[in-house]
Amino acid sequence: MPGTERVFIDNQWLKSFDEKGKWSLFSRSRATVDYSENTNLFTGAYLNYTTKSGIGGTVLGRVSTLGAGGDAGIHFFKANESFLIYALASIEMQSELAYSWFSILRYTPAINSDWKVYTSLELFTNFSQGYHLASVQRIRIGLGHSNYQFGLALNLSGLGHKYDNTDINPGIFFRKQF
Repeated sequence: MPGTERVFIDNQWLKSFDEKGKWSLFSRSRATVDYSENTNLFTGAYLNYTTKSGIGGTVLGRVSTLGAGGDAGIHFFKANESFLIYALASIEMQSELAYSWFSILRYTPAINSDWKVYTSLELFTNFSQGYHLASVQRIRIGLGHSNYQFGLALNLSGLGHKYDNTDINPGIFFRKQF
């Protein structure tokens, strides 16, 4: 996603380890580079156990520009041909507890046999001791053809107890689904 403030690159994959899809691994690696060449990196691996109802446990390991750590939480996951929801409430496993909410909602209804609408909303919020630490919203609206998606993108973020540091990065996105 080339935006007005920075370039955002995101690589995600989801792999089930059994036929019923109870055990899965969601992995994501993100990188941002602003036009002054400042970078930010994140890699996370989410090991999930999902019951038939869609609810289950998650253990997350992550490494980023800010450090490394792990989380444990409860997730909800459902997906079909045109809809996906993954929502995770988790607790950081550190000496000072932090709580987070992460979710991806994707809706891709068919327009005809070749084209789909592509919409995606990603939300992340992090709290510690009752105070807001960070929030991120990533919005994508566009079209899909075959395994390619493209359209308009907006990344929003707010940092600090009172959203002292906010960032708005509109742009366009290109996506390839494998």
